[in-house]
Amino acid sequence: MKGLSILGRGVSLQQRSKSQLKGINVGESLTYSFYDGEFCGMNLLFLEPKKNNPTPRECSITAERMQTIFGLPVVFILSSCPSYERQRLIDKNVFFVIGDKFAFLPTLVANERMRKTRPAKRLSLVAQYTLLYHLQVESLEGLSAREMTDKLPYSYESITLGLTCLEDLNLCEKISNGTKNKIIHFLAKGRELWDKAQEYLVDPVEKRLYCDALNSDVAYTNCSINALSHYSWLNPDDNRMIMMNKKEFQRLIDDKAILNMNEFDGRVMIEVWKYPVVSLPEGTHEWVDKLSLVISLREDSDARVEGEVLRVINEIEWKD
Repeated sequence: MKGLSILGRGVSLQQRSKSQLKGINVGESLTYSFYDGEFCGMNLLFLEPKKNNPTPRECSITAERMQTIFGLPVVFILSSCPSYERQRLIDKNVFFVIGDKFAFLPTLVANERMRKTRPAKRLSLVAQYTLLYHLQVESLEGLSAREMTDKLPYSYESITLGLTCLEDLNLCEKISNGTKNKIIHFLAKGRELWDKAQEYLVDPVEKRLYCDALNSDVAYTNCSINALSHYSWLNPDDNRMIMMNKKEFQRLIDDKAILNMNEFDGRVMIEVWKYPVVSLPEGTHEWVDKLSLVISLREDSDARVEGEVLRVINEIEWKD
């Protein structure tokens, strides 16, 4: 885990393993260290040169290639450089961080410019969370991004980007309400909106791992087959199945709390999720929300699971 300060705001960076760098060449692996990080609710890929700063042209070529491979905006962690070099990076639309004083990042303005030429093809994590909250917890119809900050675990800037993504995919539109703020109007309701979003949904699970035991007293949220059994007639699995976010998972790694972790089998299955648990109306986090669960099980070929997943969808009480 690596710490970074961007304009006074702390950012935690998780270095990528070799298995997470499929597609890059030997030269790129020798030139850069690769990190995952989040800034203002956006997932970013950070590249830190192992030696001297690359030229702006080299940064531009590398950023375009990395974004094509990994599908994330690329940010370079650079050492100090003169103002004319920083301007050249900006002119080439290369995102960078230099110490805690200079940063050029994918802001709202930059994303709006990129959106006009490259519309969203999948739901962003914030957009998907917003949609699932709207369908399961309470309607967000007629609210502004500012009004949603009290309901969603994201910043105003992140929610604005999420709504732009939903609008790109023709799931909603932002309309004027006579003030400076725009409000959201969904273009379908309930099951129809869910069906319309199917091709854009993103698997919430970053990775699945197994272990023999977990030395932690934290009451993690139940997921996967055991959560499905809670919502349906399916029998639960004998093994424990829980989800957590990246920070919680890393904390367990740092504390050496996971016994015999592996990728194949164990008495505890851990799912590391890309977004937080969608808060249910009763305010409990004992079980993952139904729609995220359904998405996470879409690749399960067991006919029993498929049947119970369909039952869960058919029995949902849509909140809009």
